[in-house]
Amino acid sequence: MNEVSADLLLELLATKQMNPQIAQEDIENIAQSILTMQNDFVSRLSHVDKHQVRRFFEQLQDDLSVSTNEIIDHIYHLT
Repeated sequence: MNEVSADLLLELLATKQMNPQIAQEDIENIAQSILTMQNDFVSRLSHVDKHQVRRFFEQLQDDLSVSTNEIIDHIYHLT
């Protein structure tokens, strides 16, 4: 999760470098959503039901994929 968040932030910064006309507020909003996503997913790790570990991690992976794709879509639409 931390690595995914770091990669998203790097992609966001690279997009800003390549397109300096993008509003700083838009960059900050997406960066905040990346950090919020990271915090949410890390906090979920503290609440694993030991009777449903496999299901928990499958759902976590699916949710992370969806959230990541949404953020990538937001970054893509900045340009």
